[in-house]
Amino acid sequence: MRAFVAAWPDDATRQRLGALELGRSKNLRLVGPSRWHVTLRFLGDVDDDDLVPLGDAVRTAAAGVPGPVECRLGPATGWFTGVRVLQLPAAGLDGLARVVHDATRALVADPPEGEPPFNGHLTLARAKGRLGAAAQADLAGVPFEARFAVPHVDLVASEPSPSGHVYRTLARAPLGRPA
Repeated sequence: MRAFVAAWPDDATRQRLGALELGRSKNLRLVGPSRWHVTLRFLGDVDDDDLVPLGDAVRTAAAGVPGPVECRLGPATGWFTGVRVLQLPAAGLDGLARVVHDATRALVADPPEGEPPFNGHLTLARAKGRLGAAAQADLAGVPFEARFAVPHVDLVASEPSPSGHVYRTLARAPLGRPA
């Protein structure tokens, strides 16, 4: 099963994200509100036998992080270079991502080429095929800023479906004592 560790925006941030005008290009697949998150570590395909130990490792690690941690989105939308992903930068979660990585590395090893550096972002949409330079430019730089508290992280399963991937929380890991 494909899995990752995520931080989720709060309801107020989700409402604001839902009001963000991104157009309706036929070559743009918007990510829905139930899938908006910041991936702290992508785990890839994980054996079912490793899910409970992974949940325990994430809970133990999160308990040692003073929380909640503040995530800052923005200041504007952008495209990843060479990738057809429209995203909002997410700052403030680097330390939490490092703790999650260190806690899960014994169960999910880094790839042979090494773990890519944490690149905090929230995916808003993916281009299907060629979107066109003008359409990409129209969607880049749309102002949006938000701050939200991250009181917990989740170990999440990602399961394909005809309408896109469905996310299911396998384990919730509250952050430790208040900062």
